[in-house]
Amino acid sequence: SPHWALPNGHCLLMSGPGFLAKKERALCYQARDLFYECSRLAGIEFTPDTPVPANCRQARQAFSQACPASWVAHFDHQQEATARKTRQLYKTINEQAPTAAGSLTGKAQR
Repeated sequence: SPHWALPNGHCLLMSGPGFLAKKERALCYQARDLFYECSRLAGIEFTPDTPVPANCRQARQAFSQACPASWVAHFDHQQEATARKTRQLYKTINEQAPTAAGSLTGKAQR
């Protein structure tokens, strides 16, 4: 089985339920991206607590089959954190827009 040699002479086995070969990882990432894109197109910021949109169920199933369950959970939480950061960024921008330096006409706002 594949392994990495560590500096101390021990080997790290590269197999098991959480290990995917390069081709399998590429398929997992592709299935992940297709599912989250489907959710976005359905107008949903997917989080672990969000029901899967009906038209994305097949993409979710492909994602779940292509990736280990621990990866799916990790990607779901990562997606939720990114959505939360994006919402906070938009909120900050919208709150500061009235006092931003300059406007579309090039004049400073007061």
